[in-house]
Amino acid sequence: MNLITEQNRKWWLLGAVSCVLGLVLLDETVVGIALPSIQKTFGLSNNTAHWIVNAYLLTLACFVAVGGKLGDLFGVLRMFLLGLGSFGVFSVICGFAPTGEVLIIARALQGLGAAVMFPLFMAMVTMTFPKEQHGTALAVSGSVGTIFLSLGPLVGGLFTDLLTWRWIFWINPFLVVGIGFVVTMTWRDVEHPPGRRIDWTGLVLIASGMFCLVFALMEADDWGWHSLATWLFLVLGFVLLGIFCWYETTIATPLIKVDLFANPVFSASNVNLFMAQYAKMPIFVFVALYAQTELKLSAIAAGLLVMLTPIPQPFVAAYCGRLVGKVHPRKLAFFGLVLLFSCLLWLFFTTPLNNAFIFAPGLLVAGAAFPFLFVPSRAAIMGSLPEYKHGQGSGIAMASQMIGGTVGLSASSAAFAVAGYQGVLGLAALLIALAFVYALFAYREV
Repeated sequence: MNLITEQNRKWWLLGAVSCVLGLVLLDETVVGIALPSIQKTFGLSNNTAHWIVNAYLLTLACFVAVGGKLGDLFGVLRMFLLGLGSFGVFSVICGFAPTGEVLIIARALQGLGAAVMFPLFMAMVTMTFPKEQHGTALAVSGSVGTIFLSLGPLVGGLFTDLLTWRWIFWINPFLVVGIGFVVTMTWRDVEHPPGRRIDWTGLVLIASGMFCLVFALMEADDWGWHSLATWLFLVLGFVLLGIFCWYETTIATPLIKVDLFANPVFSASNVNLFMAQYAKMPIFVFVALYAQTELKLSAIAAGLLVMLTPIPQPFVAAYCGRLVGKVHPRKLAFFGLVLLFSCLLWLFFTTPLNNAFIFAPGLLVAGAAFPFLFVPSRAAIMGSLPEYKHGQGSGIAMASQMIGGTVGLSASSAAFAVAGYQGVLGLAALLIALAFVYALFAYREV
């Protein structure tokens, strides 16, 4: 009896690509807790060790929008397997790295492989499932990704303490082989229009612009926000991205159709993804730090406190997925923004009390808010595009999400330096409120 049939193949595919989403997100957080051991192994300075994490995030954020376009041009399965294979190969190299410099380079190339396959998971889901099941399918994959993301510190700690930090990389190839086999057996491609011209000028512009912008945000803590270098990189990044947007409107086959953002649903949904990922950084990074420094919890207890956030997400995401198609995405997004804003305000006002039991409900309810931003926003983006553009659409969506996380971490660090934990949570609440106001205007004609 065949385990994979034509009737159940879409669920096998969903399971496999959900693991890809989880794998990419896991590698964002799993390394952080192993950094002291890695630093000791290679005798690295604090700044150099910092780049073992940043190198992966930098290439992922810079090229994730391009990965989706490559899937549209050369075939989703081909590019997905190329990215997956690259991710696995460079994971092995990371595990066997003889020096810190080799590890950083391998991490950057690992992030490049992730950037190719990461946006394609959403395109594969929406191409495989009928439109009425998009919400449910995206909810399942998003829940898996969030669980992997939140488990990163725990998994990294277990491997580091019980085996060696190198196993946080060596485990990846085993997962990659299994995922590649299942996806190859279950994927059915869709027709693409002819033409495979790559916009190399656009690629250089967006990659260099994103590099300058993300590099400045990552180094701002070390250089300082008053530093001339920080602002030079920021300005240069914005200028290059502005030139990219202008250039893409002047050619017949652009790398990314920037006019997609003229669609209010498309643009507002990307803002929602940006802000949802931004808001995760104060919770998963700074709340964990607050729990240890102010609440005086152990590392394990602090991790359990933060784990309150992902607990409701699989259940709420499944419910939210069923609502997609029945309720307009704007209504679900409005509810998610209001709920998340309320949770951040709760955390803001209860932080000075230093009481875990009063603080905890805000974390739990925040976990219920995130699916109302991620699930309908992703479904709305895919619903606004034809199937052969789903790779590009998902790439833009993933770029919005990844940049949101990068900006969230950097902006939160700056707010923490000025106003402590309350500053971090207050800034996040303010930006969520601004996103709600923007959504009101963006959706006003829909």
